[in-house]
Amino acid sequence: MNDELVIFGDEIKALGEGRIGGVLVRMTTDNDPDLTNDFFSAKSDIRFPETIDVYYNHGFDETLKKRVIGKAKLSRLDNADVWAETQLNMRDEYEKRIYEMAESGKLGYSSGALAHLVEREQVGKSFHIKTWVIGEASLTPTPAEFRNTVRTIKSIISEAGEPAQENNKMNDQTPDVKTAVDEAVKAALAQRDAELKAEADRQAAIQSAKDEGYQEAIKELKAKGAPAFNRITEPGFSEEKDAVPAFKHWMKTGQVNEGLIRPAGVWVDQHSTKAAMAIGAGATGGYLVPDPLYQQIVAKRDIASWVRQAPTQKFTTPADHLLVPVEDTSMTAFVSTNEAAAYNENEPTLAPVDMVLTKYTKLIKASEEFVNYEGTNFDTWLVDALARAEAATENTAASAVLVAGATSSGITTASPTAVTIPELASVAGSLGAGYEVSGQTGWLMKNASLWYLKGVFGTNYYSFDGLFNKPAWISDDLDAIAASKKPIFYGNWNFFGVIEKPGMMVSRNPWLYQANGQIGIFANIFRGFNVLQSEALVYLNTHA
Repeated sequence: MNDELVIFGDEIKALGEGRIGGVLVRMTTDNDPDLTNDFFSAKSDIRFPETIDVYYNHGFDETLKKRVIGKAKLSRLDNADVWAETQLNMRDEYEKRIYEMAESGKLGYSSGALAHLVEREQVGKSFHIKTWVIGEASLTPTPAEFRNTVRTIKSIISEAGEPAQENNKMNDQTPDVKTAVDEAVKAALAQRDAELKAEADRQAAIQSAKDEGYQEAIKELKAKGAPAFNRITEPGFSEEKDAVPAFKHWMKTGQVNEGLIRPAGVWVDQHSTKAAMAIGAGATGGYLVPDPLYQQIVAKRDIASWVRQAPTQKFTTPADHLLVPVEDTSMTAFVSTNEAAAYNENEPTLAPVDMVLTKYTKLIKASEEFVNYEGTNFDTWLVDALARAEAATENTAASAVLVAGATSSGITTASPTAVTIPELASVAGSLGAGYEVSGQTGWLMKNASLWYLKGVFGTNYYSFDGLFNKPAWISDDLDAIAASKKPIFYGNWNFFGVIEKPGMMVSRNPWLYQANGQIGIFANIFRGFNVLQSEALVYLNTHA
């Protein structure tokens, strides 16, 4: 214990509610050392934990002894001083008395470090303390000396082992020294508070400038007003010259203008020269994407949608459903009939398939800066995003309808995880001859399944885009090749129907996500899918 070095810090200040604070280690210079010519600087390696036990008078008090009276939270001030704050228990009589000593200016901080871990180096006539490893902190019942002094525990304890004698010596400070200590601690606290306030004010000013600049930019953008394309060109309305730029302007600014195409509940020619009719539900809000832009969406969508790549039947309607007449039983051949004999009645049974339209929606969030900045290729991004969303919607919804409506080929694989060439050939052979029409038949499966089969078959059985000289389309919404699944479909895709309301309706909401600096773009489409003849589309069963 006698090998421990102790340094006295500044006088402690009572901060209220039993909380006390003060400088535990104070920085000086070689020109301003302590009474023993030692000094700490910002370059001193002062090591300490975030919190440390606090004792009273280094554990030499006869009453409290080695009792821990609190935890000190240590931190470095901007001038590199080590600051300590301790919370005392005001319900404890001893700790309450200690706090009263702090209030009356009779308490100081001191830190202890093991002597063999302390490093010094001479700087001029002084000694710079290079390393100081804090092992404990104490509240000492003396006003700290105005100048920090590194001392040994042995020097603090009198030869008779009575620390009180040393404490009495330490109490013999002049009033001028105590006043100086008070002023030093007050100045340190004031400096810390001033620096914290200055940083908070600086950050607030930066944020205020950002907000002000952003609002000014929005005002300037809106102040530009509606450009010339908000007026219908002569002699009439042109989607290319009026609707497309008007739609882009509305998407960026939210400014409603005459060039926007409003949806209606029935077929309505919005403008006398408009080629395509606008269909939609006006009550849902928003505007139709102009045909030139929507054609770009369609082109990108068709690349990714198997529904559009396969020769499916496509229908459009302004209503919410469409009845498509199909054969409930297959058409039979003509019957040989004698002269003047009665005709043979063998017509197929017709049963309409009710194709119901479903509303599909999509929300896209875009930052206000991205939407409003003229340098961004906003319309290209929007077209691509909506196209990918539309293709994914069609792939998922149509695949689910196909799985539910197709017919089993009657072929089951011998293995739950493998498909052979004869098994796949048998699936194609199970399709009725009346449906095996060139240009209308083909395969549908996951991409992984297609490349697995190509690896199994070799080049003798597959072409670049298909199997057995039949095209193969991709739907990753179908099952993988696994036990008890329907992973592979084959058939005449003219008997799979797709119904839609033409166009896509888009609305913008600049308020819903404003807290995150984003604009919500809401889009909806109407689609319906159905298998028109179940026996025209068959699937392979995998073994359980």
